[in-house]
Amino acid sequence: MSFEQQRENTGDTATPADGPTGDERAAWEDVRRRATGMSHHESKAARDAARHAARSHSLTGGEAVRAEAEVEEWERVTDALADHAGTYDPEIDPFVQGEKAARTRHVPGPRRAG
Repeated sequence: MSFEQQRENTGDTATPADGPTGDERAAWEDVRRRATGMSHHESKAARDAARHAARSHSLTGGEAVRAEAEVEEWERVTDALADHAGTYDPEIDPFVQGEKAARTRHVPGPRRAG
């Protein structure tokens, strides 16, 4: 089942143009939290475990969507560490920092009394 089909099965009407769902964002945050301090080899092992879990035929609906989002984030983190001798830190991850900056620009400020 494709990622898009899994989304449809959960009633999630978000499209790729709409951006990630709340569940996907939560999965990414969870992966980043767990990945903090991991080396490349440790993140590869976690990515492989996530892939195995995502292939489980017992996952359906929202669980399957979340599992796929976790795999995608583990892949991104592992790729980011591929040429990095240190450990993962979301505070210096350019993708995470860009995401935070984009969210900051889109958060409406306080309204002025008229």
